[in-house]
Amino acid sequence: MNGIIKVAALAALAVSAPAFAEDPKSDTALPDFATLDKNGDGAISKDEAREQSLVASRFGELDGDKNGKLSSDEYEKAVDRSKAPNP
Repeated sequence: MNGIIKVAALAALAVSAPAFAEDPKSDTALPDFATLDKNGDGAISKDEAREQSLVASRFGELDGDKNGKLSSDEYEKAVDRSKAPNP
């Protein structure tokens, strides 16, 4: 009986694994810089950041130099942090 439970548990994990994979279209997956930099000026404004709720909600924190724009370096730091495993 114990073996059947283990097999069932492993099967459930295998089937559910894709549900935990990052969906590039989800609102938590961060798009590349150029996608958000709609006007191509080399920075993401607060208005442009509204396209992605995570960026918009953390804009002030991500804007390291507090100039009201996210540079590609500031944005890449955010992307790197979002990919880091949570302990």
